Amino acid sequence: MQNSLPRYRGSPWPWLVYLIFVPFPWLWAPPDPDTVLAAAVATAIFLPVYLISFRLSDATLPFAAAAMVLIGLAVSPFPLGWTTFSIYAAAAVARLHSRWHAGIGIVVIALIVLATGLLLRQPLGWWGPSLLFVVMTGVVTMSTAAFYQRTQALLASQEEVRRLAGTAERERITRDLHDVIGRTLTLVALKADLAGRLVSRDPDIARAELAAIAEAARSGLAEVRAALAGQLGGTLAHETSASLAALETAGIAPIVTGDPTAVPADAGAVLAMTLREAVTNVIRHAGAQRCTIGFAAGPDDARLVVEDDGVGLSFREGNGLRGMRQRLVAAGGRLELQALQPGTRLEASVPA
Repeated sequence: MQNSLPRYRGSPWPWLVYLIFVPFPWLWAPPDPDTVLAAAVATAIFLPVYLISFRLSDATLPFAAAAMVLIGLAVSPFPLGWTTFSIYAAAAVARLHSRWHAGIGIVVIALIVLATGLLLRQPLGWWGPSLLFVVMTGVVTMSTAAFYQRTQALLASQEEVRRLAGTAERERITRDLHDVIGRTLTLVALKADLAGRLVSRDPDIARAELAAIAEAARSGLAEVRAALAGQLGGTLAHETSASLAALETAGIAPIVTGDPTAVPADAGAVLAMTLREAVTNVIRHAGAQRCTIGFAAGPDDARLVVEDDGVGLSFREGNGLRGMRQRLVAAGGRLELQALQPGTRLEASVPA
């Protein structure tokens, strides 16, 4: 994860102000022409190496830092601030992703400055403070880079959360619309068939069925809007009543065991959507004569059982069953299907 994040780079331009420390010793010892030339050549070589270092990868950045150190070593015999180039080198290696490699690089640069100052027997005031600045600059840059990388990791995590939330929301809308549209269209189709059969025999009842179709369509439209707004879901008792009416319209005898009002509200909201899809499947696929709906609420979980005496578990798990399973699993529950002789038994449970 860490190496996949962009490395902290910052802007190279503000830090060039510290090049004023290269001619700093000249304040008390005027330079000779050779010293001025050495300083000019070293700075001219350093600038492109420094600027390019902000574009290099972790694999090549240490070479740029090494080049900066070598530039400083090349002019170390001259009376100028040669350690300034080592400070820039420490800042460069501190931008490595690996904190371990960055720390080693800073230590190596500090040791090189120490060894060079001692070997050349230069006054401690020439290189001692710079040795401290090598360590301080490296540590501060490491801290800044670490903060930047943590920020980038947090932003990446937030983006992933947003992406997963968007995916979950699309899946929820798909499940809810499948349940709503499946139930509504099934009910409309059943009542339309019934009205068609009754229109010549009993116009009054046929008109009542047509009115029921219009009401079902309006109710379905309201539920679609609620699903899109994330507000879909009635009480388990209300969904039980609607399921019983749908079964009776389909000519399937409903039997209810248990009390849906005894199921806690949170668990009931999940089981209500499960009941809606389960009854829709019975009406559309089972070819059943009877359907039993059972409720049970214990101290740990609430259960819904839907049994029919139809053709049995002969259909594949499609979007409806998959949506039921996903909704129950998201709530910490489970879904079990069992083939009966004849018919199918569906049991759903969620924590109470």
